[in-house]
Amino acid sequence: MKTSRRFTRTERAASCGARLGLLALPLATTLFAAGAAHAAVVGEVIAVYDVWNARRAVMSASNGGSFQSLPCRGGDLSHNGSPRYFVGSVAGTDWLPDKPEPMHNSVLVASDEDCAETLVIFDSPSMRFSDMPRWSHAGSRVAVYAESWDLVDGVLVESGIYVADVTRDGMGRPVGITGLHLAIAAPGQVLISWSGDDQRIAFVASAPNGSGGLQGDIWVHDLASGTSSNATNSTNFNEDHPAFSPVDDRLAFIRMVAVRGTYRYDIFTQPASGGTVTQVTSKGTTGAPQNLFPCFSPDGQYLSFVSGSGSTAPILEFDVFRIKADGSGKATNLTGRRAGNFRIPAWRR
Repeated sequence: MKTSRRFTRTERAASCGARLGLLALPLATTLFAAGAAHAAVVGEVIAVYDVWNARRAVMSASNGGSFQSLPCRGGDLSHNGSPRYFVGSVAGTDWLPDKPEPMHNSVLVASDEDCAETLVIFDSPSMRFSDMPRWSHAGSRVAVYAESWDLVDGVLVESGIYVADVTRDGMGRPVGITGLHLAIAAPGQVLISWSGDDQRIAFVASAPNGSGGLQGDIWVHDLASGTSSNATNSTNFNEDHPAFSPVDDRLAFIRMVAVRGTYRYDIFTQPASGGTVTQVTSKGTTGAPQNLFPCFSPDGQYLSFVSGSGSTAPILEFDVFRIKADGSGKATNLTGRRAGNFRIPAWRR
């Protein structure tokens, strides 16, 4: 019988690239102006974060050319409008009673592609947000894992995936949110992805495995009905990093597979409603054992992802690749093996 284990805290932090508690800078140091202009190209891949340099990186989706590093952190890139905006979170100025080490609250922000401006779109003294919020495809809503704290009694009130409506000004800039509410209760930070029709959210949650324990599966939450279903419902496989296709019902995700006493992380796809699972990456794809953060191209024909060995901590080199979504053909290295630790790629739609 195959054995199963859950992602450890170290593995999850390394693979997801971020977790709550890493927002160390006060707000005043994170609202900045200036930055080099970059010509927006639809179909270009954005390496949202370079862990080494703590900044956003931009490169062409065709051959890794037109590389540019911008002096601000990334996040999820809005899919329409001009300019498009990245959504993220930064440390606020209020202290939360998180024991044993009190932490700052955090603030949701939106920054344009060139780092010319960063706008605070939500600031609450009692909230701590994940630094990986996600715009809906239409840009009318945002979803983010968060914690809500009682500042009087010093206890955690609730945690999970929150959803809110986005408020824009006359120039289309995101300037605020309304109706923030807990949509999916969850005990710890999870990566999330909106469906192309903005009606569902894919996320990771525990489910029984075949050995009497628990494993991570990919779940889909329907916002209209308020119900969640286990999409992968696999046995003895831990899965993470869900990504909806923007044009159909496919989900991409990573699966941890035991191989000769060690573990590989490879990318798979399947319909969100269940069905045939297709393996996209394997040992021969990049030669590296960790293939993470899949993201569909605007037309659903390709996937971007990052790949690396993860074996030389604390210096972990990961490159951004592109491959056909069905796994056929060769993977193209988009970062050109530049020195860096690239994570969380996205496509400009």
